[in-house]
Amino acid sequence: MNIRIDIECTPDEFKELFIPSEKQAEFAANFQEAMMKGMQKAMMESMQQAVSQQFNPFFRPKGRSGE
Repeated sequence: MNIRIDIECTPDEFKELFIPSEKQAEFAANFQEAMMKGMQKAMMESMQQAVSQQFNPFFRPKGRSGE
């Protein structure tokens, strides 16, 4: 079963519909903090993997066993 709902409104009206105005600043701050933490975690994991590949001669990425 598929249900489709079309809502015609401006972006500001849409925000007001789903996030009450008194909570918008708090929501934006929490969202930004969560995004920054996620990006920082992904970057640190990527850097750790790059360092492991650079300095560990026995490290082989998955799927490259024949080299």
